[in-house]
Amino acid sequence: MAHMMSDKPAGCCPASCMKYVLCLYNFVFLLSGCVVCGLGLWTILEKWVFVQLMASVTYEATTWLLVCTGCLSVLTALLGYTAIAYESRCLLAWYTILLVIIFMFESVIGLLSYVYQEQIDTDLQDSLRDTFINTYSLDMENTQAVDNIQTKYSCCGSSGFSDWTGSPWHLQHPGMAVPDSCCKTVSPGCGVRDHPSNIAYTGCIHRFSTELSQHLLLVGSISLCLALLQVVGVILTSCMFSRLHKLDKYRPVSKGRNASN
Repeated sequence: MAHMMSDKPAGCCPASCMKYVLCLYNFVFLLSGCVVCGLGLWTILEKWVFVQLMASVTYEATTWLLVCTGCLSVLTALLGYTAIAYESRCLLAWYTILLVIIFMFESVIGLLSYVYQEQIDTDLQDSLRDTFINTYSLDMENTQAVDNIQTKYSCCGSSGFSDWTGSPWHLQHPGMAVPDSCCKTVSPGCGVRDHPSNIAYTGCIHRFSTELSQHLLLVGSISLCLALLQVVGVILTSCMFSRLHKLDKYRPVSKGRNASN
């Protein structure tokens, strides 16, 4: 009997313990996937006006990559539970591969977020006037996005309210000073007067830059933290894979000895 116990695979903890640890990690991983997916969906629902008015596709690509990574994380976590339940080395191998892929995606999201923060001001100064002012009233989606931003953040124009003078919209509405969404109290035709008591004088580029910077900082921080979580997952699954491999080698020997006894 003592001889049989010595043939069992050595290790710092038994396979059953590894299963519980991996289940706990997988639960945290599942929650992190939901967080990433929720962050991506919140960006689409709440920040889509920014996506519409950005000339660069970096912000939009980061947003969709967030949603895809979150969904992939949830599906991978479900695969992980299946692999643990059946003690399947094949499924564990696929689980590990997907963890590495998710680690790469989240690293890319984090790096894109941090790098793009440095380019926001330059990008907005170069392109925001074109998308904000020159397409107003010509592109309905952009028009609604501009109105939403000016109303929500109490700003007017790109750099200031004077941006509207000479714009395509102003040529179509010569009797108006600014769009009605610039007014402090929005009502039909309120944009006739450009007095500071009636409209906001501050341009939207400042609030635009602040909101984007804060959001990208949040996205980058969460993505890089969760990328580190995948490193822990790869280590745990590798240990579990090794334990199952040793157990598979031990079982035939154990059965043979039991039969001979």
